[in-house]
Amino acid sequence: MRKAEQALIEQLEARFREVTRLLYDTTIPARVLDEELMPMIAEDVTFTDPWQKGGGKETYRKGAAGFHCMFRFDFDIFQLNIQLEPDGKSGRAMVDGVMNLKQFAWLYTYPLRTILVFDFTLQRGEDGGEALPLIHAHEEMWSFADMIANVPGVTTLYNGFRNTFSKGFLVASAVCGRLKQST
Repeated sequence: MRKAEQALIEQLEARFREVTRLLYDTTIPARVLDEELMPMIAEDVTFTDPWQKGGGKETYRKGAAGFHCMFRFDFDIFQLNIQLEPDGKSGRAMVDGVMNLKQFAWLYTYPLRTILVFDFTLQRGEDGGEALPLIHAHEEMWSFADMIANVPGVTTLYNGFRNTFSKGFLVASAVCGRLKQST
């Protein structure tokens, strides 16, 4: 990788760490989201998670502000990767980590393993300075199974179900294999 491309990747990694912090640290006020995040959001942005899908910059802005108003959480980043398209004008950022829902932090902080994907184009200022990502798509992926498994009191029941299902599946697989061999 060329030195300039490596420097751009490092700059974008830092920028998407900041995007993740802005979006997923709900102690950040809406005015800061408007000032620091919204300039990186495209008019045609889409947001997708397992429960909802929406589009448009104003809808995204209202959703982010509402999210910060109604919920308490932060995000621990485990991995972050930037992949640029060969033309160097667009790319994808993937962030792997845990969203920590702290709605009832005095009782329980709910960890939810989450993968974030941001599709972006690069915008350069008129002075040719720092390349800023313009985010066109933001996808949040998390597992309903993980969500269920992390609910206090449900964990034991859910894990019991998973273990029983796994054993039943293996028995069914063995029976299926024997039936196929006999035909």
